[in-house]
Amino acid sequence: MGIEGTLRVFRGQTSRDDRPNKALRPRLFRQHLASNEELELLCSIAEHGVVPHWRHSVARAGVRPVPHNYPSAITGATVVTHRLLKDYYAGRCIIATMAALTAEPGFHSSAFALVPKKVVPLSEDGRIIHDLSAPQGLSVNDITDTSLTPDARWDQFSCIAIRIVELRTRYPGCRIYALVADIAEAFHHVPVHAHHSSAFGGTFPRSHIGIVSGMAVFGWTASPGIFAIMGKATRHYQRTGASYVSGYPEPFWVFHWVDDIVIIEADIGDRLLQAERRLRNAVKLVFGSDGWHEGKFNTWSEQVHAVGIDWNIPEGTVTIPQRRTKKVVSETLAMTFVSQKRLDSIVGVLRHVITFIPIAKPFIQRLVAVQLNTKRSGRTGTPMTTELKADLEWWRDFVFENHFAGVPMTMFDTELPEVDGWAIFHNNTNIVVFGVTPRRVQTFSRKNGATFGYTYKADGSSDS
Repeated sequence: MGIEGTLRVFRGQTSRDDRPNKALRPRLFRQHLASNEELELLCSIAEHGVVPHWRHSVARAGVRPVPHNYPSAITGATVVTHRLLKDYYAGRCIIATMAALTAEPGFHSSAFALVPKKVVPLSEDGRIIHDLSAPQGLSVNDITDTSLTPDARWDQFSCIAIRIVELRTRYPGCRIYALVADIAEAFHHVPVHAHHSSAFGGTFPRSHIGIVSGMAVFGWTASPGIFAIMGKATRHYQRTGASYVSGYPEPFWVFHWVDDIVIIEADIGDRLLQAERRLRNAVKLVFGSDGWHEGKFNTWSEQVHAVGIDWNIPEGTVTIPQRRTKKVVSETLAMTFVSQKRLDSIVGVLRHVITFIPIAKPFIQRLVAVQLNTKRSGRTGTPMTTELKADLEWWRDFVFENHFAGVPMTMFDTELPEVDGWAIFHNNTNIVVFGVTPRRVQTFSRKNGATFGYTYKADGSSDS
C-alpha cells in the first residue's frame, strides 16, 4: 500500500467519497459560496486535498540520511511526542517505523524543534516547529514552486481603526462593540493530497518511529497561501450577509488575519446578535464543527485585544504593547551572526509596528534590504554589521522606549502616499514629524511614561 495507500485508508477515503477531511463539504461550499472567486480551488482542496507545486517534474526524493531533530526537541521529547500523537489520534497523520518509511524514495523527513512558550521549561510545554526549510537547497520549501502559491495577503490592521471611525461618524451616540475570535487549530483543517503526503515526514525524538502528516503543516512555505483560501472563504460568507438598519440592508463587516477574526458593529436593534450568528455559521461552514471553539470566542466589548494591539473604542485610541517585540530586538542585538529566520522574524514584527507608527517606515528599509540580499544570495544569515546594529539600536532606544499609548484612530482614516517624506525632530518630551508635502504635522508627547499622538493638518485643525 505504501504511504499514500495507508493514509487514504486511515482517512477513510474511498472511490465514492475521496474527501481526506470529512468535515469539509464542497456541496455546501457551492451552495453558500457561489460568488467566491476561489470557489473551485476551495472545492478541490475539500474533495482531494492540496496538490503542491514542485519546482521539478522529476520524481521527488527525500534527503538521506534522515536529518536529526534539534536539541530542543530532544529536551522536550515528551511534549513533542504528545503533540504529534494528538494529530495521529485525530486522524490527520500516520506513524510507522523509520525503516518502513525510508524504504520509499519520496519520503522526506524534516527535523522538529521546540520553542518556549513564555517562561515554561521545554520539558513541560512548548511550540513545535517543523523545519521544512532545512537542509538548505534540498528542503521541502526549496523544492516548492512558490510562484504558484495563492495570495497570502490579508486585511491591513489599520482597517479596524478605519471601521471604528466610520461607525462613530455614521451613528453618533450609538455604542460600538467588537467581538474577537479565532479558528481552532487553523492549519490542521487543510488536508494534503495523499500522493504528496510523503514530503511532510518527521521522526519522533528519542525513537525510531516516524510520522507522515496529512496536513498542510505550519512551516511549509505554501501553507499560508493555501490556508488563506479557506480563511478568505469565511470572510466572504460574513461579508455577503446583512441585517436591516433603519430600514435598509447593511452588510456585515469582518477583519480577518490568518486565524484571527474581528467583527465590529454598532449596537442597533439585533445587529450584534445577527453578526455573531453569521460568523459562527461562517466558521462552521468552511472548517466544520471542529473549527469552532467556544473558548476562542470572546464576548462583545468596547475594549478588546486583537492582533497584538489594544483597541479602546469609546476613546477612539489604539495602544501597542511592545514587550515581546522589544525582546526580539534586544535578543538580536546580542548576536554576532543573525540567521535568515531571525531576519524574517524581526522584519515581520517591526512591520507590525510601523502599521501604526508610519513615521518609522524609513527606518526599516535597511533591515529589509539586508533580509532580501541574504535570501537572494542563498546565505543562511549575515554577520552583525555596524550598520545593522545601529538600526536595531534605533528601534530599541527611540521607538520602544516610547510606549505608544492612546494613538488616535483618526490617524488611519486616510492613507498618505508612498512618495511622502518626513523630517523628524525629537527631545526628551516630544517627537515632531513634518511631512515634506505640508499636509500634516505629527507630534508625540510624553506623559506619565506613555506617548500620546496629535495630528495637525494643513488648515490648522487637529486630531487628538
